[in-house]
Order: sequence, then C-alpha cells, then structure tokens
Amino acid sequence: MSFLPQSTSQFDPVLFRQQLHRFPELSGQEHSTANAIARQLQAFGLSPKTAVTASNGVGIVCEINSGKPGSTTLLRADFDALPIEETASHDHISCHCGVMHACGHDGHTASLMTVAHQLSLTPPSSGRVLLLFQPAEETGTGAADMIGNRWLAEQQVDQAFAYHNLPGYPRHSVITKPGNFACASTGVSIELIGKTSHAARPENGINPTQAMVALISFLQQLPKQFSPVFSLVTVVHAKLGESAFGTSPGYAKIEATLRSEETDTLAAMQRAITAELKHQCEQHQLESTLNWQESFRAVVNAAPQTEQVLAAAQELGLKTVVLEEPMRWSEDMAEFLATWPGNMFCLGSGESHPELHNPDFDFPDPLIDTASRMFLRLIDTIHNGN
Repeated sequence: MSFLPQSTSQFDPVLFRQQLHRFPELSGQEHSTANAIARQLQAFGLSPKTAVTASNGVGIVCEINSGKPGSTTLLRADFDALPIEETASHDHISCHCGVMHACGHDGHTASLMTVAHQLSLTPPSSGRVLLLFQPAEETGTGAADMIGNRWLAEQQVDQAFAYHNLPGYPRHSVITKPGNFACASTGVSIELIGKTSHAARPENGINPTQAMVALISFLQQLPKQFSPVFSLVTVVHAKLGESAFGTSPGYAKIEATLRSEETDTLAAMQRAITAELKHQCEQHQLESTLNWQESFRAVVNAAPQTEQVLAAAQELGLKTVVLEEPMRWSEDMAEFLATWPGNMFCLGSGESHPELHNPDFDFPDPLIDTASRMFLRLIDTIHNGN
C-alpha cells in the first residue's frame, strides 16, 4: 500500500476509504492496511497502540483520554478483505487480483477514522474513548485474538459499539434490536476414510457412500430437532471418491455451514453431529476426521446500549428499524459483546445496493458521515453530557 497519511486540516475520509479499497488484504495478512491506519492516526497527533493481539497480529487501539473521571467507551471497526475478484468499473477498483473489499470493511474503518479525526480536535470532556481497529473479522478469529491481548483484557470497558453496512434497507436507516442480533455459526468439515477396491469387487473395500448419504440427510434434518429456535444447516460441498468407473470409492468429504440465533443451540448442534458421525463410522467400519472452522458466537446486544443507539439515531433524524428476528449472518463483534455490554447496529446501504460479498459491491461513501455522526452522538451523550 503506497499512500501518505493526510494532514489533520485536509483529511478526506472518502479518499482514505477509496485508498483502502484499492489495496485490500485478506484476513491475517493486513500488515500494510494496519500500517496505513496507524500512520493516519499518528498524523492526527494521536498515539495508537499497534499489534494489540495475543499472537503476532495487527490489531490497533487508539486511546483518547480526557484526563477526567468517567466511563470508557469502545468503538470498533474491521479492516480485512475477501478472496473475491472485483468486477466493478469505478476509479478505485482493487489493485490486488482475487482480493477485494466486498463487505465494506474499508468504509467501517474510514468511519472510525473520521471519529478519530474529530476527537483529535475535540476530545471527550470526561472518561475515555477507545477506537479499536480489528483484523480478521471474516474468519472469526480477529476479535478473540485482540481480547487475548493483556493490555486490552485489563481495560474496564463500560460500553462497546460497532456498525455494519446493510444492503436491502433504506440508505442511512439504523437497524438493530436488543438481545440476539446476529446468528452464531460455524463451518464443519467431515472426512470419511474407508478403503478403495475394484468396482467389480466392492465387497473387498470399505465404501463410505451410505454413511455419506446418511450424514447429509442428518445435517439437512438437524434444525428440526431445535425448533422453534431458528437454526439452519447448509451443505456447501460434497465429494465421493474419484471419477473412475473401475474404482469403488474409499473416501468422502462433506462440508456444511451451521447457524443458529443462539450460541448454546449451535453448540448442541455440534454435539449432535459429532455423535452421529461416530455412529455412522461404527456402523460402516470407517475412520473419520471432524474439523470446525470459522466459528462465531451470536451477537447479543445489551438493552441499555440498544436504547442509546436508537435515541442517537432519532436525535440525528435517522429512520430506525427494530428487527423482530436476528440477522442470519454472523459477526466477530460477538466476542467483544460477550466481554463488555454494548450494541451492534446496521446502517442501510440502499434497497437496491449490491449485496455483501458480491463482486460488484462497493461501500456507499455517504454512509461514512452517517456512521461517524452516530458514533460522535453516542460519545457526546455518554462523555459530554449532551
């Protein structure tokens, strides 16, 4: 990434966002992005803490302290990209083949940088504000890694807030709900290992076909066991042996995504799959492997902070939508909200805006101002008594 930080007097958040968009980096590889964020914060005269992770990651926290007693508010943005080839034609299209900001994390980061710019000019009157820039949201590992950092774990955070852009809703509308806001989810990868044989003598091998079919059926029927709690299993990949008419297969692989509005229900679904896999392997004399990947808790919003978000939106004249059911997607903000009380909300990107994770997606720049005004309104209420 090759762009210089902007000065305080000339900071343009849209330009900053578009520069991030040009140089996206995948989860776990965001070194240049983190460096650009840290340098911009330093250009504002702030002192960001870098490498705020338990491992060798690139999380950043910028503390803005009034020097006076008061509560601590954490605001979070994510900054990783996705392995998707961009198909848009705008001037800031990705320079990295097969990688793009298809979820709007560049916009989330620009929004929080706008807040940093404003707070560098007018710090809070009381307490502290922690601006947290998180890597590896898409893989569900970044938040937990940051919470594992000793310094961050020792912070007494009173409330935490984050937002996500959301296509399909009126632009600038604020969407949230108390309690479960977004689903828990996990990927599961199952391998069934038998023994190949000649297709004319299948009895001489151990064929995993029946176990594979039984497991796929079990996965698809699993949500019925947990009704009326919303849960869903989507089989995303299956493979049986090789394309060879003379060979009876000895290997099968199944991959699926599990999700539920409740973290405990997701855990129960995982236990049920583990037990069924054991049963099928015993019945068909198979070996197996079982791996869970990209696991997320449910995002759970605290009622007081949800009311603060809705009040801030109303004070800014923004339309509010209180959901009746949780979002089906998952979000790594869940880890922070399991540690500290807070709220995650969405900002509508427009009813016809391209969907998240689509190759033609681009974050709508007008949301940067809306998001930063929401955050600053919350800070004004909590820390300035206004």
